[in-house]
Amino acid sequence: MIKDRGTIKWASMMLPEHLELLRKYKEEYMEQPRELTEWELEELQKTIDQAFNQQLTVTVEVWKDHTITQWTGIVKSMNTNELILETLLKTESIPIPNIQSAQLDADYYD
Repeated sequence: MIKDRGTIKWASMMLPEHLELLRKYKEEYMEQPRELTEWELEELQKTIDQAFNQQLTVTVEVWKDHTITQWTGIVKSMNTNELILETLLKTESIPIPNIQSAQLDADYYD
């Protein structure tokens, strides 16, 4: 596999104005979470409900402080505002609107 340095290799050929615009674009892009479509929201709800009802291990990606954080654990409870996820080390309270994706453990097949 070829090791590619991405946009770093082109940085020396860019004008300073272009670099500044790229930095601004990246900052704006990272300020807000990605809007989920209706289909993605339904799939997210289905996955979390299944993990809760069957007490399966689930990996949840959460938008927090301009970054995506992953938590893996078992859903202990949930309501309309938050999800309580028990991880190996602690119990985490996750706001529902901040959840970007959820995936069941790889060992489970539907």
